[in-house]
Amino acid sequence: MTIDRGSRAVAAPSLRRHRLYGLTMASDFPFRNRLSKGDGAPDLVFARVREAPEDFDPDAQLPVYVSPIRPGDSVPFFRIYVLRAGTPDEVLVLNYPESADHFLYLDRIVTHRRHPTSDYLVEIQLLGDVFSVWLERRGVIALHASAVVIGDACIGFLASNKGGKTSLAASLMQTDCPLLTDDILPLEATAGGVVGHPGFPQMRMWPDVADHFLADWSDAETVHPAFTKRRIDVCPQRLGAFHDRAVRVARLFVPEMIADDSQQVEMERLSTREVLAYLLGNSFAVDWVDALGWQKRRLNLLARTATTVPVLRLRYPRGMDRLPEVRQAILDSCTQSGCAHR
Repeated sequence: MTIDRGSRAVAAPSLRRHRLYGLTMASDFPFRNRLSKGDGAPDLVFARVREAPEDFDPDAQLPVYVSPIRPGDSVPFFRIYVLRAGTPDEVLVLNYPESADHFLYLDRIVTHRRHPTSDYLVEIQLLGDVFSVWLERRGVIALHASAVVIGDACIGFLASNKGGKTSLAASLMQTDCPLLTDDILPLEATAGGVVGHPGFPQMRMWPDVADHFLADWSDAETVHPAFTKRRIDVCPQRLGAFHDRAVRVARLFVPEMIADDSQQVEMERLSTREVLAYLLGNSFAVDWVDALGWQKRRLNLLARTATTVPVLRLRYPRGMDRLPEVRQAILDSCTQSGCAHR
């Protein structure tokens, strides 16, 4: 594939097709994450290049957003710039000073590495922050959540503080509920309601969680060399199944683990105002969307979600041994409410 300034990306037939977040992506990047196979014409092309596709100097122009995080009290963790703002050729740039610059066009994402050893960071950034911004630009909200499919719909678990979203999803997968996504849940408004798009067939687990759900995970790669969290493939040979199509969102949960053995499983439906607060708080790129002027579009979809999708606070006892009763309570609530049909 050749990238020329101002041109559209041309996906060569030799580029691998991947399916994720409701999109078909063409790329020759050596992904370490397990991505679903795609086919047909791509929605976007991802390329890693040696020379930047734009004349871009982060110190010569003002960013529209600066991360408040400064690793080691040095430069900001990342910054967002807009090139040729307001024109048909507008380009967004996510600048990670220590690793890479990601140039977001309408039909492609082009990444210029700042360091030759940063491929693992490029992949983490692409499948997280970068894609969340690219999706938001298309009117799709990226929620920080895990989700599984129950019958003809999905239920999601927002990434509340120490809520155990991955453990809850994995527990339901043990009862033949396929995984829809483990980290980013893309929400889109359709004529049939709010739908969730699939991520990719992999989960990220801390060692204690992996010990509970898997007999052997010693060959699982670490997500980041500085942490012990592992990439766990989702497949019949290891952990459950993966659902690769968009489905209606039937219910969302805000999980809260309680460190009290006497705690019972409790569910409480939240008010619309509370739901909006939780959805905003669990969206990727909240501050970035504000800086880019996309708030109104996002709020419209969040308001539709808040008024059409039940969102419940889920309080449950801490401990892997209590997960089966939590899982059963969730399944019973879905059956009784008729929100999902198995």
